[in-house]
Amino acid sequence: MQFSKVHTDIIPLVGGVDMVTTPILINPGKCIFANNFEPDINGGYRRMRGIERFDGRPRPSSATYQVIDCIITGPLVVGDTIIGSISNATAKVAYINGPTNMIVTDATGSFTVESFKVGATEYGAISHVTSEGSMTNQQHALYKNASSDLYRSLILPVPGSGPGRGVKYYKGNVYAFRDNIDATACVMHKATSSGWVVVQFGRELRFDGAVGEILEGQIVTGLTSGATGVVKRALLRTGTWTVAGVGTLVFDSITGVFQDNEAVQVGGSTKVTANGADSAITLLPGGKFEFDIVNFQGNVEASRMYCADGVNKVGEFDGERWVPIRTGVGSDNPKFVVGHNKQIICSIESEIVVSGIGAPYSFTALTGAAQIATGETITGLKTQVGNADSGVLVIATERKIYMLYGNDLTDYKLVAHSPDSGAVAYTLQNIGFAHYFDINGLTQLMASQAYGSFQSHILTQAVQPYIDDKSGKVVASSIVRNQNLYRIYFNDGSGLNIQIKPNSNSNSPSIGDIMPFDYGSRVMFMVDSAVDMSGKERKYGACSDGYVYEIDVGTSFDGDPINAFLILAFNHS
Repeated sequence: MQFSKVHTDIIPLVGGVDMVTTPILINPGKCIFANNFEPDINGGYRRMRGIERFDGRPRPSSATYQVIDCIITGPLVVGDTIIGSISNATAKVAYINGPTNMIVTDATGSFTVESFKVGATEYGAISHVTSEGSMTNQQHALYKNASSDLYRSLILPVPGSGPGRGVKYYKGNVYAFRDNIDATACVMHKATSSGWVVVQFGRELRFDGAVGEILEGQIVTGLTSGATGVVKRALLRTGTWTVAGVGTLVFDSITGVFQDNEAVQVGGSTKVTANGADSAITLLPGGKFEFDIVNFQGNVEASRMYCADGVNKVGEFDGERWVPIRTGVGSDNPKFVVGHNKQIICSIESEIVVSGIGAPYSFTALTGAAQIATGETITGLKTQVGNADSGVLVIATERKIYMLYGNDLTDYKLVAHSPDSGAVAYTLQNIGFAHYFDINGLTQLMASQAYGSFQSHILTQAVQPYIDDKSGKVVASSIVRNQNLYRIYFNDGSGLNIQIKPNSNSNSPSIGDIMPFDYGSRVMFMVDSAVDMSGKERKYGACSDGYVYEIDVGTSFDGDPINAFLILAFNHS
């Protein structure tokens, strides 16, 4: 008997999701839909990694466990902390297998054959302890999950109300912002090994009529009030220290209360005149933070975090204190901020405000400060690679893209790069060069110059029906460096993984595979992607539920299963 010859074909999974081509014409390996998969930088698709709530405590996915054979005599429940009567070892109960076996996690010390207590009461006796690993795969998964759930239950949202307003990795720490419980102020928190702690702000004293310079570290005294304080920051906004200087002094604390219009002295010599009483530094609620880390001094340790949220003044943070920076322009509530050419550049509605050169506190022409009007509401700022003679700053607005060429006030030149292609706020990201979402999808900076406002400049045409369905829902974006991904987040918890491929032609689109994802009810209000001090990429999301989530860690969506699937094209589809 002759058997028919077996033919085999290898079909690489490549091309991502294609929602616009007639299914029968789609290339093999492409999907007609997918969920919670992403393009792999090494080729093919892979299920997305998980997300986990974060507050500085250990990750749930890092939980380990021990299996304890024992006799349980007390009313033991999951979450109890047991204490060895001889070893004084402690652990939390993650799972109970009847009266003779329990799973514990978060152990300190080593249990032996001994009785154990909960509090001061004996709850049973331990006969044998086994470290994780020596059990079936099903048991391991069950015990690992139970231990992770216990870790997860200890991690809390950022205290307050409403969504997370911002999150940023800076100098080895993670900082988060959220409105207080009464929504009367926004509060900054720091993640620690015991959870979120409030970052305490100091006090400030505004001054004018400067006749002498005040330096950081000097003690100032109010001539009338007798109030005193050690100056931590001396900000000169306009004028000079000897002629009509106007600015702010920042203190960690003040003894007494400075009075309006009194002379402020150093060592008995008047330096400035108080412009009002000193006041506590606070943040108004309701903003959405953008950050840039800038170093004006060259010293590695001198980098500072600059923050804008569209509600408050630009803030500078050095890991210890928050310094409000006044520009003196309009409502003075910049929405975006970036360090560029040794200057701080921020946007207030349709206007670009530029600080002095190497002087982030100064907004006077004497130090090279400038104001540049665009005539459009600004939606993002990103520095681009310039050349030996000139820097380049992308200024995105709702309807146009501008390029700011030059180095300072003497040679700045604002050019309309894409007069008919705008960017949605919070979507401007650098992957090689600028990428941003407009109302129709993802655009590359070079592509928009080449193709203007025509549909051909949109790089996400393959999923256009999906993008049309999400119109007006964009809330945030981020990049994934080690996968060359641009991520866009929508206000229903969904989003897109968009692969950016290198291309030798800088004027040609270089889009890769595109695949949707869905975090469910968790809406990432703002996402930070940073490289930590060990060189690893970290991603954190400030979420609508008040939690901060670490992104691309673990194997679940914060304990929920990852609903991941691929639907490939097939002959009769």
